[in-house]
Amino acid sequence: MTLAPLFISRLSLILALALPFHAHAAQTAQAWFGEQGYVPPAQTRIIACHGYGCARRMALVVDTALLTRARGTLRGARTSPEAERKAIGDVVRSYTAYLARQFGGRPDLPGSPPQMSGVHGQMDCLDESANTTSLLLVLQDQGLLVHHRVQRPQSRGFFIDGRYPHTTAVIGERKTGREWAVDPWGMAPGQRPDILPIAAWRQAS
Repeated sequence: MTLAPLFISRLSLILALALPFHAHAAQTAQAWFGEQGYVPPAQTRIIACHGYGCARRMALVVDTALLTRARGTLRGARTSPEAERKAIGDVVRSYTAYLARQFGGRPDLPGSPPQMSGVHGQMDCLDESANTTSLLLVLQDQGLLVHHRVQRPQSRGFFIDGRYPHTTAVIGERKTGREWAVDPWGMAPGQRPDILPIAAWRQAS
């Protein structure tokens, strides 16, 4: 993974001190797309990444039916952060199946096998993180996330620690700031993503 320049880290620290939690979270989630050379969502328009490292891109307007179902699922889960995370998992599960239909061809294989690099519709962890973060930002913009805010994706593993680099989408609890990975990378389209505390996600191999 490419490490951010030192001046970006210092600027982020300044912004963290100057901005309230929710404003900083939104800023950094959007900023991540520009740092990677990807395109953030605009209203319900998403530039979906595939082919590994966003080598291939497809412009999509999130299906109205999917958003309607997401609205019902999330509005029925406002009782607690735990309920909302479960609902987010349900929405992401539907979304990955939706993306597979939009891409067409062979459905995405879990875990990004190296031989599928560059293949239409196949996604590595960067593609998955970009697409999931895009969806989460759309849901947030629609006012559907009550207990969580979308955070910038985070990474683990740097080869020298014996682990392959891996990236995930992240949400943070509004009340506590506790962060959670939302990671569909190891799942087939239409399966529930992993949603677990970011510290536990970082410790996984």
